[in-house]
Amino acid sequence: MSDFTLVEPAGWTLSLQSIYSAYVGYFQIHGIPWWDRSWGHLFSSFGDFLSFSWPVITLTDATTGQAHIVTRPGSLNAFLKMVKTRFGETLPIPPNILHVTPFSGASRHMRHINDWTAYKKLHATLPASELAAIRTRIRAGDPTVIVPLWTARDKTYLTLSFAWSERNEKSCLEWGYAAVRCSVLDSQGQWPPVPDVNYRKGHYITAEYADQVINRINPTFPWSYAFGDSQVIAKSNISQVVEAVVSSLASPNSDTTANNLVLVIHGSADVIPRLQQMGIKLPHNMHIIDTASFERTLFAAGKRGVMGGRQPGSSMTLDGLIMTLAPGLASIPRNTGNESFLGLFALQMLLEPEGVRMPTVNVKNVTAGMRHSMVMNSKNGTGMSPTDLGIPVEEFGQMKFGPGRSGSRSPGRQLDAADSRRSRRLSGFVLTR
Repeated sequence: MSDFTLVEPAGWTLSLQSIYSAYVGYFQIHGIPWWDRSWGHLFSSFGDFLSFSWPVITLTDATTGQAHIVTRPGSLNAFLKMVKTRFGETLPIPPNILHVTPFSGASRHMRHINDWTAYKKLHATLPASELAAIRTRIRAGDPTVIVPLWTARDKTYLTLSFAWSERNEKSCLEWGYAAVRCSVLDSQGQWPPVPDVNYRKGHYITAEYADQVINRINPTFPWSYAFGDSQVIAKSNISQVVEAVVSSLASPNSDTTANNLVLVIHGSADVIPRLQQMGIKLPHNMHIIDTASFERTLFAAGKRGVMGGRQPGSSMTLDGLIMTLAPGLASIPRNTGNESFLGLFALQMLLEPEGVRMPTVNVKNVTAGMRHSMVMNSKNGTGMSPTDLGIPVEEFGQMKFGPGRSGSRSPGRQLDAADSRRSRRLSGFVLTR
């Protein structure tokens, strides 16, 4: 099996083992005593059938997601020609051979299989191929894979968000996370998850930069965490705490099975290289759900209702998505804690909105934090005001959050590539100005 060349998957459509299985079934149905024929030894076992030295590649089926060892119809014809030439008999092609539709058009390694040992060795790589294909489909927002992943209730979903200094991109000003452990909740009969109670969440402000380093282009409101109390942390401890959060939720790495941990992002995977720069390694077998891609796929399938003026193929910002799912939460100020919480909440609302309780907003934290941040922003020359959040000045200080109330009356903006320069980005989520 050491010899291989790269080939295109087009035309490699026949499952090799199904060819052998189809012939054994064909002989049985038609009462053919194959064991008495001169060519019968070729069908004594699958290993004997492989002695023809079949050219094969591995493919994942686009419909079922299962991986197969496949060959070409031309190779089957060559096998039948060999039987006719050597033994003088013509074998038909049985009708029930499994045909595989390639999931990906990427080139594949072609190998020649001529015994059971070589086949078994190649077959051992199929689970990894299936896992890679599933991860690709999930990342692309395929509902046929993402929905069953959620309904299985056996994964942990995690969002992470970081705000980096515009002066020094290696300086983390604040970070937040939110997670939900579905397997634990399901085992306790608590379903669907209640965000206030069942989300593990946190928001951390870097002590060395608090009120000292403020982004001028994309300022945030770090003291306005709406879903809990913020914590102040030394910058030297950030990596340690992030590592603890990830490792407390993840299962071991594996080439054949998916991790228990699923990372949730929105529109950008910037958080992944950032974590690597911090020395934090995410499991390579971890699924990644992009809620922007997932929502876009749902919209294209007509499952997001009518959105007047939205262009086909366009993606929604996290702000815009929250506006369509829970308008009362759209006025919450921007910071990494709120962003990560709302990112996880948006995923749950897209997957299973029935019975979801709206999260409680700590209005006292939000308003006090906004006043504090705007005073500090003013001292540092950023000049931020409530209107920069889309909140009318007369509403500041008496904001109301709930299913029927929003500081912004307009529907969420839709972001495309041309509009991205007008957006603000914290980490994995894109936020409109």
